[in-house]
This record gives sequence, C-alpha cells and structure tokens, in this order.
Amino acid sequence: MSEKRLYGRHQCFEKIEFDYYEGNPDEIDTSSTVPEKCKGHMLDLSRSGAFLVTDSRVAINMPVRIRFRTKTARYDIPGTIVRTGLLRNNPSEIARKYAASRVKEDAYIAVRFSDLIEEIGESDLDKS
Repeated sequence: MSEKRLYGRHQCFEKIEFDYYEGNPDEIDTSSTVPEKCKGHMLDLSRSGAFLVTDSRVAINMPVRIRFRTKTARYDIPGTIVRTGLLRNNPSEIARKYAASRVKEDAYIAVRFSDLIEEIGESDLDKS
C-alpha cells in the first residue's frame, strides 16, 4: 500500500494543552468565544496536522488551538478536528501501539492545522 500523505509524520509523545470550542462551527468566533481548556498528549505530528490523545470529548469540524513545546521552540497552532473517538476503537497502528501501554487518556483527536507549519525535526520531539 502506498503512502497517500503529502507530509511525513513524526512519532512523538509531547504534552499538549488545547482550547476546544463548542457550538455551530460555522458561527464560532474564536476571538470572542471562551473555549474549554483541555490537556493530553500528541502521538504524531506532521506539517499539516497531529494525532492527539485526551480524556476530553470533542466533536468533529470544531475549531481547536493546540499548544506545545519542543526542545527548541513553543507552538500555538489553530486547526480543525477532523476525526475523534475512543482510542480502543481506533484501528490505526499508532493508536494500537500506545493504547495498550503508554497513554492514560481514552480518546483520540485527529487535527488538521489551519496552515502548514514548518518542518519540526524528529530530534526536537520527545519520544519518551
């Protein structure tokens, strides 16, 4: 099976905080709406998106803002939730790998960033 992704994904285990918005995604003004504050871990990252685990329940198509830091920089990235569900029901390889041993969180969130971010080198990401 050939890789369909445009940008390579980097496995990681970064602590994250994120703001999650509720309501009608077509009507939310993220500059004036008070978001829910949430935490979790990022399990993989690319220039166009990320795969997160959390205990927070969210809905697809909602705006989200992810904050994390690497060994060399801090990031505050807006995006949109494109998939979500319970980690134990996710068939992806990375979810299966972490679900059994590493993460305490029980839900996953796939986020597409609003704009491409610069490439973050694997050596800058926490893998532990």
